[in-house]
Amino acid sequence: MKKIMTLIIGVSLLFPSGALFAKEKQGAQLVITKTDGTEIKGELIVVKENLLLLMDSLSGGDVSTDIREVVKIGIINESRFKNGLLYGLLFGGSVGAIIGFGSYKKGDWFFSSRAEAAAGIALFFGGAGVVIGGISGLAKEKYETIQIQGSPSEKLAPIREKLRKKARFPDYK
Repeated sequence: MKKIMTLIIGVSLLFPSGALFAKEKQGAQLVITKTDGTEIKGELIVVKENLLLLMDSLSGGDVSTDIREVVKIGIINESRFKNGLLYGLLFGGSVGAIIGFGSYKKGDWFFSSRAEAAAGIALFFGGAGVVIGGISGLAKEKYETIQIQGSPSEKLAPIREKLRKKARFPDYK
């Protein structure tokens, strides 16, 4: 019983509280191509009627752009790699712990107790889960392009709304 409690406490220390990872909402990362050929890369802060405000990724300063001077906007969606790693570790480790704990028989494996078998197999399956989860997270990365130039004015309203939802301050008017 003591070893099982030690295992449970040890595993719980591997997975810290979600509050430790809490951070301020970030706006979407955009790549804006203007009609004069220049590109602006940065975080979308605010969307107004005909204005996009970004924090330039190079200088860290604010850059405003008239939406009527934009050819296209590329939206770099957040990588799901880290989530894939975490979910793979949790799922693989859990499955491994259950298998190790349930299938242990004294003398069959090189483990001396059920708790050791559960921990050992959990590490093996958790490692495999990290690899599989990381690869699947990379496969889900996306880059979305929105064509602005040539769009009729009635099509700009839904584009502005879509961008507003991805801004750091979506309710700012």
